[in-house]
Amino acid sequence: MDDREIVLSYKDVVLRVSDLNILKGPCYLNDQIIDFYFAYLSSSYNADANDILLVPPSTSYWFANCQDQQSLVNDFVEPLKFSSKKLILFTVNDNEDFSAAERGTHWSLLVYDRSQNYFLHFDSLPGMHRYHALKLYKAVKGFMGTASESSSKDGAKTLKMKAVGSAAVPFFKEAKTPQQTNGFDCGLYVMAIAEVICRWHSCERNGNDGDWLSAVEREVNAYLETTMRGEVLKLIEDLRKQ
Repeated sequence: MDDREIVLSYKDVVLRVSDLNILKGPCYLNDQIIDFYFAYLSSSYNADANDILLVPPSTSYWFANCQDQQSLVNDFVEPLKFSSKKLILFTVNDNEDFSAAERGTHWSLLVYDRSQNYFLHFDSLPGMHRYHALKLYKAVKGFMGTASESSSKDGAKTLKMKAVGSAAVPFFKEAKTPQQTNGFDCGLYVMAIAEVICRWHSCERNGNDGDWLSAVEREVNAYLETTMRGEVLKLIEDLRKQ
């Protein structure tokens, strides 16, 4: 079977044979697999309320590395409706080669919680990704408010971000994170933590009490290293049959 052969087209994500081979492991997950899983979680847990945003890995990477702030507002912040989201999940990647996609050696998760006005960083290898997480945090922390339109002297319209209500700029905090036991399953932890947050948020909308941080600590552990790849492969196979 050709590695480039398409296995599944789901939402805006295309998975190929090569992606499934990576998922079978033991390999570091690529953008496509995480992008697919984020799209699945968004469709499964967020279809009605649309108040939680899972930012695709390529978009998170662009936020961290783009120098044109106005372009980010016009092209991403407004279309993605940051100001209407209660929770926003970004992936963090340590790829330093901006000319090449699908690079890097580690994934972690940066979560903005509007109710607390803070960013929490979940890293399954503690300390390894702090620099890259802070880089992304500094790039997006000013975009959590609402947008206003202004005109320049030549009449051109631009969008500017207002502060997050009366609160201070969101702060950054390292979160207690379940730790991986090998050097390649970081992407699984990102996906598992994202799933717990989405599931908790869906239940919270239905009136269940609780704390999503506690849910992550309670439900995510190293056991996923032996089960989650198979579960995602089965999910892909099930979706192919639909």
